[in-house]
Amino acid sequence: MCIQRAIRLANLSTDHSNALEMLHNEMSKAYLHHSFVYGQESTYCVVHVLLAVLYYKSGHYQSAIDHCKQVLNQDREQFDSPCIGAEYLPQIDEHVDTVFGLVLFYQHVQRNTLNFDDKLHPVTAVLPAFTTRLLAHYIYSKCSTDLTTKAKHVTMCQRRLLWTTESLLCDILLLKVMEIQLRECTETSVEEDIGCDDVGNNTTSSMDTTLLVESLELAALEKLITVRQAMVRELHSEQFPVVDEFEVLYAYKRGLFEECMELCRRGIRKWLHTDNSQLYWVAIPGLLSLLDGELVSVFGIIQLWRPNSISDVLRCTYIHTLTVFLYLLVRCQIKLRSDSLHDTMNLICFVHDKWSSAKIDFDRLILKLTYRLLILHMKTLTLL
Repeated sequence: MCIQRAIRLANLSTDHSNALEMLHNEMSKAYLHHSFVYGQESTYCVVHVLLAVLYYKSGHYQSAIDHCKQVLNQDREQFDSPCIGAEYLPQIDEHVDTVFGLVLFYQHVQRNTLNFDDKLHPVTAVLPAFTTRLLAHYIYSKCSTDLTTKAKHVTMCQRRLLWTTESLLCDILLLKVMEIQLRECTETSVEEDIGCDDVGNNTTSSMDTTLLVESLELAALEKLITVRQAMVRELHSEQFPVVDEFEVLYAYKRGLFEECMELCRRGIRKWLHTDNSQLYWVAIPGLLSLLDGELVSVFGIIQLWRPNSISDVLRCTYIHTLTVFLYLLVRCQIKLRSDSLHDTMNLICFVHDKWSSAKIDFDRLILKLTYRLLILHMKTLTLL
């Protein structure tokens, strides 16, 4: 069931959301890693090949190589490597797509032009498939920067196909692709490579879920942006400006710090000319988790400080979006080593005084934290 869910997720493609597609891939990885718990030897190579493909697609080339090693080191003396059909594989790259296309075209010609009978030649109705071992050689070769390693994998594939009594057409075509790539010396910029004979079983059944969490956050923010944009169109006015704060958080999470800074400045300018500001409800766990780690830590400390009454405290706890934007502006300036820190410090002081008159405690707490971040950063720059 885990493998079926992983395959279904890996084959879900979307042209509208890179974050959603990345989330599908990360969830697929999680299901595949979980499938190792059951220890079914019949699916061992298939799962490792699927993981190698997913890590290759996401740019984690060393992890892809590690999973390829698991396949290549499994039963080296056996030549009846399990097969995996095209329908179970996510889109890998244009070369594999070309192989699939050629096989399907060949089958079409057999059935419709050469008038082959499917009953007499059932192979013509079979979907394209690779052996897991040859596909592992291909992924390993693509992830390696060493030409000697690439040539070694091509040679190993040639020997395997030579000794195989019934070779798959996809395997033969993919080997031809590897030979062409080797001649053209087409290399991919990847991480450090290790030969397949050097290290044995160095992968584990667990995975780093950091990217999975990040993908989930980005996918959630994309949905929230759409909802907030509709609200902005309906409610925005000069007296009460409405800003899409989720768009700012999305830019920050994506590492688009210059874009995030510009969006923060626009929102701050709108709110400085009015006494109104949007509220960001940190009492809602889903919204709190979308903020930066330091802001989440602040409210975690509050929970440790008053564990018995935290439910009552958080029920009415919010901070103004203006405060959030000032914090994100500072974080972006620190990351980009901006030279306009003094102006930002004056702006923080101005807003802090404004919140002091309104007795808004949580906003002043975050602004003090933000101001301290700037001071520490400026001291660090002075020491450098």
